[in-house]
Amino acid sequence: MEGDGMDVDPHMHPQDVTTHQLDPLPGYSQSQNAAGGYVFEVSDIEKLKRFLCLGTELGYYIANSLHRKFSKSEVQAIDRLIQQGRSSEVIRCIKDISVHGRACKQNPALYALAVCARSNDLSTKHAAYSVLNDVCRIPTHLFQFIKYCEEMSGHETGWGRAHRIAISQWYKQFGQVDPHGRKNPLKLAYLVTKFRRRFKWSHKDVIRLAHVRSRNKAVRITLQHALGREMEVDESTESIEVQSFLAAVKEAKRCSSVNDEEKLCELISIHQLSWEHVPNRFLKHSIKVWDVLSRLMPMTAMIRNLGKMTSLGMHKDRPENEFWVNHVVEKLNDYKQLERARIHPLTLLIAMKHYEKGANRNQNISWTPNSRIIEALQNAFTRSIRIKQPQGKKYLMAISVGEDMQKHKICGSTITAREAAAAMVYSTIQTEDVEVILFTNRIEDAFTATIKREDNLQTIKEKICQIPIETGSDYIKQDLSVPFIWAASRKEKFDAIMVFTDSITSCGFIHPAEALKQYTLYMTIPDYRFVVVAMTSDKYSVAAPDSVHNLDVVGFDTMTPGIIMEFVEKSQQSPFVNDDIILHADEDRF
Repeated sequence: MEGDGMDVDPHMHPQDVTTHQLDPLPGYSQSQNAAGGYVFEVSDIEKLKRFLCLGTELGYYIANSLHRKFSKSEVQAIDRLIQQGRSSEVIRCIKDISVHGRACKQNPALYALAVCARSNDLSTKHAAYSVLNDVCRIPTHLFQFIKYCEEMSGHETGWGRAHRIAISQWYKQFGQVDPHGRKNPLKLAYLVTKFRRRFKWSHKDVIRLAHVRSRNKAVRITLQHALGREMEVDESTESIEVQSFLAAVKEAKRCSSVNDEEKLCELISIHQLSWEHVPNRFLKHSIKVWDVLSRLMPMTAMIRNLGKMTSLGMHKDRPENEFWVNHVVEKLNDYKQLERARIHPLTLLIAMKHYEKGANRNQNISWTPNSRIIEALQNAFTRSIRIKQPQGKKYLMAISVGEDMQKHKICGSTITAREAAAAMVYSTIQTEDVEVILFTNRIEDAFTATIKREDNLQTIKEKICQIPIETGSDYIKQDLSVPFIWAASRKEKFDAIMVFTDSITSCGFIHPAEALKQYTLYMTIPDYRFVVVAMTSDKYSVAAPDSVHNLDVVGFDTMTPGIIMEFVEKSQQSPFVNDDIILHADEDRF
């Protein structure tokens, strides 16, 4: 056996190994459990980070859970940290994860900030409100923060002095000089008109309750517009810009007939209006309007709207449509834009399959896919994989051959769970050392898929779909301990083990968590990452939730690949500003 401190018969089968860790590993924070062994202890700050990134303190991510409700029982780590006098650390953690885009969703950060803002500890309350402008970057965030605060206030109004001042400051900040020496009251006008109402809150309600007043005349003009009052006249440059923009928004909303189409396109182009400023009838039928909007769209927004634009006939194989097709193809072929967008390869693959399908999920919009756009999406998928920086890790990617893996579709697309697993293998093997096995409920049937870096996605998919004829296992059942037994039997060390299965089952003689524990002890791997993705399951019960090394993923959505790779790689690289991600999250262009 490799490592020090254990004398084990080298011929012993790993299923016979029952090791006990007598001493904590040097350099690691561990605590002793009831069985006398030492396990990794998850600190409160780590639990907070888990909640901010995954929406729960436990080590699992639930796909398609955007609107899940939170409760204070899920963030008890925050209360403990505040009681320990570490409130500044909590606030800094919330701000960093939110601003740097490390979380898949903004909701947990807003909820955690609301918890701190409603704390009885004054220093925590003031610290929370001091970062409100950083965390709530658009009205959607602000309204959701207010909603969470109202829910925690019970029978009280929740609009105390500190709350009013902080909310008021959110609006007034646009008339103040920022760290770059600039004011941007036009940005407030853009945000107020783009995000008019969210979570049953409107700007009129919030401005009235917070008693917002500003010395900046351009900001006051926007506030008066939101309140429905007569706007004051000011001849300063910034006020004229705001007045001109608000007038354009009003004029755009008044456009109602085909005769107004040219005027609306001109307003969009000159004032860079977003689709929220455009009347619905033009979004449904107007090619000219979508033409102007498409030129202003960043990468992510363009990919999301490809089906809609194609359904209008913009991408038909006709000479007059060549410009629009070329625009999409050139953008998808732009290496720098693709790198800046940071879209996970699997998300691009799902987008390609969805576009190929020729209809949206509700089947109320259909289109004939353009072959050049499909090819461009395929090329973008391939290029996005090469953008990823090598991490120097060794992966074991274990894929179950359950029946649902071949039948179950993910994300409302035509991609099966097994195809998604193949795409994860393809995107990882380009930069890392990857071993792939197929497994069922018996170690004897674990089958190594000989996948090489030169293989394309189709080849990898075919290899993963191969099942040895000689195996006589029941493919309806999977034993998730098999990957660890397989790795231990070959005495191979892996930095990360990913298991992709249709549902979380265990029909073997040893629980997967125990098999993982024995494998990491047997091979002396103190720092590892284990991810189990149950693509068709609604339960989570395999990876130990109290371990900093484990992540359970329930279901599969477009956020899942990024969540997994962030967890496995734990990248310390400084993030960069990403306008595409900001826009994809309903943020603004400024």
